[in-house]
Amino acid sequence: MGFLTPSFSDKDSKKLAPLHWVKVFILFLVTGLLTWYGKFYEPKPTLTRINEFAVWIVPCNNSLSAMVVLPNDDNDSNDVRTGLRIWLQPPDSLLAFERTSAARYRGKNMVAIGDSLNENLKRDLLSTLDSSENFYWLGPLGSWLTGEDVFAELKLIDEQAQDYILDIVYEGHKLRFFGSQVALDSSKEEPLSAAVLMFEQTDENEPPLKNNKEIQSLIWYGKNLQGKETDFSRIGLNYDKAIALISYDKKRGLSARRTNIKNWNRCRQQNDANPL
Repeated sequence: MGFLTPSFSDKDSKKLAPLHWVKVFILFLVTGLLTWYGKFYEPKPTLTRINEFAVWIVPCNNSLSAMVVLPNDDNDSNDVRTGLRIWLQPPDSLLAFERTSAARYRGKNMVAIGDSLNENLKRDLLSTLDSSENFYWLGPLGSWLTGEDVFAELKLIDEQAQDYILDIVYEGHKLRFFGSQVALDSSKEEPLSAAVLMFEQTDENEPPLKNNKEIQSLIWYGKNLQGKETDFSRIGLNYDKAIALISYDKKRGLSARRTNIKNWNRCRQQNDANPL
């Protein structure tokens, strides 16, 4: 409080008081700007064609939706870092999701995985492709699409599109996405850097695979185990604004974290009323 209400002697008060109140004004101005930036400022999404490996995961339609973005150097003359995007169970409006995130990924090709694709969503997906490039449904996932630095494999259980297992291997880290309980039950326990359950469980209060020590990070649609909200290796996404991000850094390796995505719930409601 001494900074706000300093004691001046009669001799110095006329000289120092104006300078003091200027400092106080600057302090309040900076505090106000920081408060506004943190609560109200929404950075405009920017197009990016040069990016590192990332996986964005959001709750959608009582399950999860995930976009896997493979690293991209925006160089068409080689077979590495191709920037392929893989959408698993895309949200109702892809463009609504883009408006709420910090970056809009663009690239040559996209693969969508799931059991359905309506016309509005198809238009959204095609709008994110560069001209004269390709959109694929349920693959392929060869090295000419993924690049030599990423391995991807899609397995369908009994040829059912909703019962899938997608494996992504990057820099020695293995990620596995399970499309349904059938897919999860068909897989043997094995070491995984990250496992993502894309479906709603029968009991969302019971965290899945909670005793599995072979999984580094687990992400599912449901609630965190009570008292374990700070366990960053187990991430439950059970509310609309929740989002998980899996990313890779040369120093830290692979990491997963949960955060919030602004206006995602609002965008979904707007899309329901006014389809894109």
